[in-house]
Amino acid sequence: MNDSYFRLDGQEIPPAADNSYSKVRLGGCGRTVLVHVASGIGNIVLATPLLLTLYANDYIVDLLVDGDYPETAELFDGWNILRAVYSGRTRQHTTGNYDIIIAAIPPFYWRGYASRYDRVTNCIQRPPDALFYRNEQAYYLEFARALGICMETAPPCYRLPAERFFCADPDTRTVVLAPGCKTGEMSAKRWPHFVELANRFEHVAVVGTPDDLRFWGGSSMSFSGHCRMLAGQLTLRETAAVLAGASVVVANDSGLGHLAAALGAATIMLFGPTPDETLGPFPPNVTVLRSGFSCEPCWFTPRRFGACRRTVECLTALTVDSVVAAIIVQLKREQASAKANAFATKEREKLGRAG
Repeated sequence: MNDSYFRLDGQEIPPAADNSYSKVRLGGCGRTVLVHVASGIGNIVLATPLLLTLYANDYIVDLLVDGDYPETAELFDGWNILRAVYSGRTRQHTTGNYDIIIAAIPPFYWRGYASRYDRVTNCIQRPPDALFYRNEQAYYLEFARALGICMETAPPCYRLPAERFFCADPDTRTVVLAPGCKTGEMSAKRWPHFVELANRFEHVAVVGTPDDLRFWGGSSMSFSGHCRMLAGQLTLRETAAVLAGASVVVANDSGLGHLAAALGAATIMLFGPTPDETLGPFPPNVTVLRSGFSCEPCWFTPRRFGACRRTVECLTALTVDSVVAAIIVQLKREQASAKANAFATKEREKLGRAG
């Protein structure tokens, strides 16, 4: 393999113009590192630039996943940049066998984990909490910077290899809707118009958990019969396969939304009370939509929901028409890309026959 190339999932990826994926052989020198991530799917997915950067710098990386959902660790099984993946629920790991420990855990979850690391001497110091609330991906990458790693080797945004998630029943015409997110106050992030949106398209699938089919107020969503109701029917890994094979995914600021984005699916993410800029850069396949009210985002302010008195008007005002328009743009891009790929394939076949 060319040493300037970055190997990912068995493929040699040439360095980008800014060297964002260049393979260097100076930092890790085969040292072992355990990266501990938690807790939401979105938080864990946003930590993937750290994993990629450690791998690109010759660290041997094991991943410990303490996810809100027991299956979260399975999203990383078989990824060749990781030597091993452990679920925090199984306790099949130890922190004593590593050169370096990185507790890449969001500040608002840290209280539940801090005592584990009180006497761990090889744990990298955590970055200032304030960085997390400015740029979550940069927060995780700060652990790599603390190891002396050049940030030119860091990928530009979060990602997961879609090739590892095979959909047995792919339908590239399908618009996949992920109408949920976490429960409790987090459910205020749920856009209230998914049912109406589903009625605008012929091929629709709905994914998530059974609870995801509830509005912020607690009432149930009722989708029409033409929708493939996959919510509660699939494992998380199977859901990832559906997302990866979708024509377009529409989601809230949620774990499934960020998972779809990381897998390279054309993804439209709907934001209201929560900020999008503080997450760091999105993959190029993501379109962010929000109403743009002066009071949003309010999530990390002292007056959360203060302007709307908990009616979350910023999401209610985000129209179905605006989301449909964004979907159509994405579908046209998908069609243009498919035509270009088909043309390129034919040209290669012609060259092969001529040779």
